[in-house]
Order: sequence, then structure tokens, then C-alpha cells
Amino acid sequence: MRASLYLLPMFMWSQLSAQTEGTCIPTGGRAALDRLFEQELHYPEVALEAGIKGEVVIGTLVGPNGSTREVRVARSLSPECDAEALRVIRLVCWQPATAGELCSGKEELLAVPFDPGRYKRWVKGRHTHAGGVFDLPVDSTLDVLSAKQLDQQVTPEIPGGMQGLPLFLSKELRYPEQAYRYSLEGTVRLEFVVEASGNLSNMVALDEVGGGCIEEAMRLMHRMAWKPGLRNGKRVRSRLQVSIQFKLPKQGR
Repeated sequence: MRASLYLLPMFMWSQLSAQTEGTCIPTGGRAALDRLFEQELHYPEVALEAGIKGEVVIGTLVGPNGSTREVRVARSLSPECDAEALRVIRLVCWQPATAGELCSGKEELLAVPFDPGRYKRWVKGRHTHAGGVFDLPVDSTLDVLSAKQLDQQVTPEIPGGMQGLPLFLSKELRYPEQAYRYSLEGTVRLEFVVEASGNLSNMVALDEVGGGCIEEAMRLMHRMAWKPGLRNGKRVRSRLQVSIQFKLPKQGR
């Protein structure tokens, strides 16, 4: 069983021509949103020490093209938790829930959880980043850039960097049992944002195979620590596409 890797240029959103308005959702749905909290949320120390626990509800207006504006606290927990919830929600990318629609422009509400026990489990599972590019400042605009806009490209922290990805995939891929049982093959194309922190967010499958291949492809991407792209001496957010091919071994005659 083997996987092949293809690096693709940034996904270019074509000009929207839909005639209807509909619900907007975080890119990647609930799973991607939960992963964002798991990877990016930082529990304010003062809130942890005070035993503050609960949810901050954030409201944001989402424009027809998925852009956000007027992000606000709809339900407060504490000043420190409110500020962190606002920061994390500003990292969410949005898309129409149904093909052929535009985002309606109405306010969307998202609850950001602050739970000490859950947070401690999250921290234990996070990649550690230190030194090198991580000593550089972070771009404060939160803009998501393309590969062409970067001075230094994104790279996974594995031997060989991007060039080492095929070997990493061949060693780490676990062919999903259901896909193997039904002889499913094909390519899963993923798009995601590499945050300035080096974490991956807003991950979505653009092409899918089924049988658990999407979940396995996403697991492989999150399995690696990443170095963010750089522009003008700062760490920035950037969009990347990776395709992973699921191919069953040839049966002997």
C-alpha cells in the first residue's frame, strides 16, 4: 500500500455568480472548527487560576464571498476569555453551506469552549515549536496569502521538508480498512491554512475517495509539525493544497 504526493498551487476562488443566498459555515465544518480550538486556543492564565469555565459566544457578519466583519462578543465569560475567543474566531474561514449559493450576510454565532480539563488534553497533543522562524514576529493582518506572495515557503518539519513528504507518507499511511475491503482507490485533495503558529486550520477535502480515506489524509497532515510561510520578515498565514493518492498494492499472479 502506498501513497503519492502532489503539491498544487493555491486554490483560486473563481468569481461568484450564484443567484441565491444561503447559510454560511466554517470551512471544513464542525470537525475543522473543533480542530482549530484544539490547536490554537490559549486559555488565559488568570482565567485558569480563577477556575473560570464555560463558553464565549461570538457573533460575526459573513459577507457573500465569505469575508467576515463586525466580529463581536454575543455572550461574555470574562474579559480575558472574551479576547481570546475573538482572536481564535478571526482565524475561521467561511464558505456557503450549499453549492451554488452565496453567504447570506447575516450574523453567525459560534461558541468557543473554555474547559480546563479539555484544554490540558489539547495541550498535551500539540506540536511544540521553538527557535528559527518561530522567533520572528507574527503578521497582525490575519490575511491568508498564496504561495506566490511568500518570501519563504511553508514546509513540514520532517527530514527533507517538502521533498521528504513522499517517503513520510509511504511510511505513515494506514490504508483505511473499509477502503481496502471495497478496493477503493483514488486521490484525496486537501486544502488548508498553515497558521503563523505552524498549526493547520480550515482543512477541507476538495476531492474525495470515501471509505475513510479523507480522514486518513487529514490525520497524516496533522501528524506533522509545520513551519509557516514568511513575508517581509514576519510569520504569516498561507493557503496550501496537498493531494494524497491511495493506491492498493498489485496482486501477484
